[in-house]
Amino acid sequence: MSQTTSQIRTRIPWMPLVLGAGILTMLYFVFFIAPREIEMGQVQRIFYMHVSCAFSALLLYIGTAILSIGYLVTLRMTSLRVINRTLDRLAVSFAEVAVLFGTIVLVTGPLWAKPAWGEYWTWEPRLTLMLLTQFLFIGYLVLRAYGGNDGVGKRLAAGVAIIGGPAVYLIHVAVRLWGGNHPTVVTEGGGGLEPGAMQNTFWVSLAVIFSFVTYLVYMRYQRHRLAEELDDAFLELSDLEEAA
Repeated sequence: MSQTTSQIRTRIPWMPLVLGAGILTMLYFVFFIAPREIEMGQVQRIFYMHVSCAFSALLLYIGTAILSIGYLVTLRMTSLRVINRTLDRLAVSFAEVAVLFGTIVLVTGPLWAKPAWGEYWTWEPRLTLMLLTQFLFIGYLVLRAYGGNDGVGKRLAAGVAIIGGPAVYLIHVAVRLWGGNHPTVVTEGGGGLEPGAMQNTFWVSLAVIFSFVTYLVYMRYQRHRLAEELDDAFLELSDLEEAA
């Protein structure tokens, strides 16, 4: 009971208030501080949310791949069992939040693309690779859900996640390698943000989204940790009942 109470307290009850204030601040910057973009007009304001979520999703994809490598490396090391379970929990937590923000990217992108390119989807390299990577990590989560605590399922899922690491790199360099009309506003010399209000709004949005992502990963990790502790407790109880 004490362990369960400890886990509940890890929710950090004041954090949602801080994040809520941060999101309101971000929206204020997006709609009232950032100027109206000359060519795209009001729809350009989607950029601040879209790019921040894209950065977050890509970092989470990479994080899941790295954590999965660590999970497989430490799998047979009895002395590192605690670390192995921690890496596994973190990997699935990263993947869950990555899929959420990847979905936001794939929804906000077409909303921006319609007025910019005249259609919602063009199958250009970066968009296509982002979609395929999203499906890859959805597959990872499906394997984890189907396999449960089975070691084979976890290892297969880890292998799928590791494939996602190079896929993220390809997303980053897709425009340079294969062309396409995807804008490079922030990276690769894009220079699409005017100094001052636009850049400040972008950095505020990035900080708020990153903070939100970190909290979601933390909460998912705590959820998986508590679920494993409950499973262990039931197994111990079953052993005691059999021994009695």
